[in-house]
Amino acid sequence: MRIALRQTRNEPKSLPFWVWPLYLLLLWQILLSAQNPGLMSDDSGEMIAASCRLGLPHPPGYPLFNLVGYLFSFIHVGSVAFGFNLLGTLLVLFSLALILDTCRQLKIFSSSQGYFMECLLMLLGVLFVANRSVFAQCLTAKGCVYGFTLLFVSLLLWLRVKWVSSWSIFLLTWFLWSVGMANHWQTQVFWLPFLFFWGVKTKIIRTLKVALYASSLGVMGLSLYLYLPLRAVLGVLPCWGNPITLRGFYWVVSRQLVKRSENWIQPFSFYVQSVQWIFKTLMFYWMPGFIFLALIGVAALWKRNHFFLNNLLLLFLPVLIGVALVHEERNQYLVPVYLVSLAGMMVILGFAGLNWLQERLGKESKLHWAFLLMAAVLSASWLVNVYHLENKSRYTLAEDFGLNVLKGLPKNALLIADGDHYVMPIWYLQYAKGLRPDLIFQPSVFLYHNWGWAQLAEHSADIKKAIYSTPLFAGRLTALTALFPQQPFYYSLERDYLQPVLDQVPGEWIPSGLAYEWREKTPAARDVFNRSALLINTERLRGLEEFPDFKRIDPSTTQIYRYYALQDSLLAQFLKKLSATSPETPK
Repeated sequence: MRIALRQTRNEPKSLPFWVWPLYLLLLWQILLSAQNPGLMSDDSGEMIAASCRLGLPHPPGYPLFNLVGYLFSFIHVGSVAFGFNLLGTLLVLFSLALILDTCRQLKIFSSSQGYFMECLLMLLGVLFVANRSVFAQCLTAKGCVYGFTLLFVSLLLWLRVKWVSSWSIFLLTWFLWSVGMANHWQTQVFWLPFLFFWGVKTKIIRTLKVALYASSLGVMGLSLYLYLPLRAVLGVLPCWGNPITLRGFYWVVSRQLVKRSENWIQPFSFYVQSVQWIFKTLMFYWMPGFIFLALIGVAALWKRNHFFLNNLLLLFLPVLIGVALVHEERNQYLVPVYLVSLAGMMVILGFAGLNWLQERLGKESKLHWAFLLMAAVLSASWLVNVYHLENKSRYTLAEDFGLNVLKGLPKNALLIADGDHYVMPIWYLQYAKGLRPDLIFQPSVFLYHNWGWAQLAEHSADIKKAIYSTPLFAGRLTALTALFPQQPFYYSLERDYLQPVLDQVPGEWIPSGLAYEWREKTPAARDVFNRSALLINTERLRGLEEFPDFKRIDPSTTQIYRYYALQDSLLAQFLKKLSATSPETPK
């Protein structure tokens, strides 16, 4: 009894359990105060629309996101987009809880016990949230995709530390990996070295029984991709591709859409830019100096727990190398987002580095606490800085842009649109919020595929007849103009994809608000000016003043600014063109 009492007295003290939920709620409150109230100017509009309608967003289709998001859409908190933004925050906070408990389970440092360890973990939680990439993905619905990936890798590490050699836990991990492949397989496919190392090192997959179980569970997880053909056959919208056939299914899942953009061999300049972006992310998206702390953690784990470090690096390095070598060249700026899945592992390395530094300080407790206090002040200061940079609490630009586009379109209009930043807000407003159900809307890139024309033809018998009256691309667009005025025909201001074809269409494309309107004959200049001026004067322009520092504007927001600038310049050019023939042209 005395021995038991003595051991109880010597056990390191820890904070009460209820402190941790309060701590996570505090972090959530910080993120909530910076939360975007609506739609971000990224792929969020498409992802939300597809999830609410159980449709198919861009390849590879994201069936896991669609199913979970559909369930979450029944929780009405603010706008539809706001609810999905909150889901992104929750995924990150759940990931943080798993990562911090993984650090606690390591127990390889003498200083990583008691109150000091608890405070150290809280400090690391602040640094995790203060990572610019992580913070930004908490504020957007598209961040849920990367949030799921972060949650899966955090769960895998947590299971690996708590149950090192349990074959049942290995099977659970294999199943979770296969389920996660239905979210963002481009990242999770790089986790195979980690899983195989786990299975071989612990001699788990050497038995036929376990191998059969693992195969069955893997197939069960990957079966989520059956969502694609099962929903596509019902004619849901929005719907990228035609995964009903085996060829169409492969086109969607393998992302053939960007086949020419994600080559295995790229120009040397591509690799230089990738490395530069990775360096920038590790050096400046984390608190400055944190990368050096993580490197110290690598050295410390090499000495204290070589086995765990091998597991960690087998997750970390393949993803890092994959991001550096394979992605779209035009999307170099998204490298910090692609590296979000590594954020939890960076925290674990930072935890090891901090503990190593504490041991070097000796046994003086006051010195330890002084060091921790200084680190806490620096971390809080960095969090304030990131909050200032990433705060989206007043961002309404993307959703208002979509509303302004819809405002300028008459009833039963047909709109063909170029550009993600034009398409996404309209998809969100039409499919998620139910606005303008009379509008027939089709992204121009869909028309490069037979399934895109087939989707457009399903809207009405007249459109179907016009489309299939000719097999020629330009001929089909010309046939659609014949439906005017019962079916007014519009095209977005951005015309990069179809500019050569549109120039072949008889008639005139006239600037009208944030779109071009097709007319058989050119109307009077005064009518064009009055109508466009009315649309421009009634536009909602909330958010245009949110970026006094234009260096901080992301490419998506920059594109929306460009659209607003285009409507003025194109109208001026058109009126100038008419000025020679019409003396009443407004100046």
